[in-house]
Amino acid sequence: MAIYKDKKRNSWYFRVYIEDRFGNKKQKCRSGFKTKSEAKDEEMKFLALSNQDYSQMTFQELYNIYIKAKSQNLKPQSLRSVVSRFQNYILPFFKDYKINKIDNYSYLEWKDYILNKNFSYKYNSSLHGAMVSILNYAMDFYDLEKNIASKVGNFPKKEYFRKVDFWTYDEFNDFIKVVNDKVYYSLFITLYYTGMRLGECLALNWNDFKENYIEVNKTIAKGKKDGNYIITTPKTFTSNRKIKLDNMTKNVILDLKNYYKNFVGFSDDWFIFGGLFPMSQTTIGRKKDEYCKKANVKRIKTHDFRHSHATLLLSKGVPITVISKRLGHSDITMTLNTYSHLIPEDEDKAIIIINKLNEKENFKRKD
Repeated sequence: MAIYKDKKRNSWYFRVYIEDRFGNKKQKCRSGFKTKSEAKDEEMKFLALSNQDYSQMTFQELYNIYIKAKSQNLKPQSLRSVVSRFQNYILPFFKDYKINKIDNYSYLEWKDYILNKNFSYKYNSSLHGAMVSILNYAMDFYDLEKNIASKVGNFPKKEYFRKVDFWTYDEFNDFIKVVNDKVYYSLFITLYYTGMRLGECLALNWNDFKENYIEVNKTIAKGKKDGNYIITTPKTFTSNRKIKLDNMTKNVILDLKNYYKNFVGFSDDWFIFGGLFPMSQTTIGRKKDEYCKKANVKRIKTHDFRHSHATLLLSKGVPITVISKRLGHSDITMTLNTYSHLIPEDEDKAIIIINKLNEKENFKRKD
C-alpha cells in the first residue's frame, strides 16, 4: 500500500492490494484527494472496510460511499444531476436491496417502473447509465461478482420528440414591454436574442463584451456545500464560443454599461448582470413569473428563453448548423434531436425547385 501524487491533476491517490474471498489478490486504487493526509485517511478506512463481508451491504450503503467518491471529481451542477437521478428514481426502488441480490428480474421490474413514467429515451438512458456506473464501482471496490445492469442492457430506443416550451416573437414582445427594470430588461433581451444558458449569461463580465459579440468562456453554478455561486468552465468544450449580437441587443447592453458607470468603483471586472456580484437565479425566476402574470403571457422556464431563440431562428429559415453553433451544442445531432420537429415543412419549396430544374431541362431537350 502506498500514497502517490498525481502531478498532472495536482491531487493524491492510494493504491493497495487486497485479497478477495477466494484468496485472489486484487489491486485497488482511489484518486482525487486534495492532500496526502486525506488520501492516507481514506486508505486506512478502505483497508478497514476491505476486511468486511460485503454480501450484506445494502444499495443505500453503497450509494452513500459512491456519491462521496463522485463528489470529489464532478462539477457541482453535474453532481446535483447524479444525486437527483438516484434520489428520485433509483433509491426508492433499490435502497433496501443487498447489492448481490439485485438480479435480472428485479432490474427488469425497475425498468418497467421507469418506463411507466414516460420519460424520454435520453433520460431513461441516463438512469440506466447511473446504475451501470454504481454497480461497476461495487465490482471494483466491494467484490460484486457481476454488473446486472450491463447484462440486462439499456432501455429500448424509441423515436421521441423532446417537449420544448417556448415563446413566439409576439409573446416575447408582450412580455418584454412590461419589464420596467433596466437590468432585468437587459438580461431577458440577451437571453432571448442569443440563446445563452442562464449560467453562462450570469457569469459574463464586461471583459467578455466586445464590439459586436459576446465571448462565452465560463458559467455560474451553485457551490457543493454552502450553495453560494462559483465560476466554473462551461458545460462542454463547444460551449466556449463567440456569439454575434444583433444591433438592438448590443445597444441594450451598451446602455446598461453606461448605467453602471454611474456607480462608484465600476470596472470591467464587474458582472454584466448584477455588478459586483451576479444576479440570483432564484430571484430572476421569481421576477420572470411576476412579469409573465403582468403581461398575461404563458409562464415558461428561464431556460426556455434558449428554446425560444432557437425556434425563432428556425421559423425564419436560419440553417440548423448556425443555430447549433450559437447554442454551443457539442454536435448538430443534439440540436436536431431537440428542434427537428419544429423546423417548418418546406417540402413544397423543394418540389418547386425540382420542377423548375426539370422544366429547364425539358426545354433544352426540345431544341
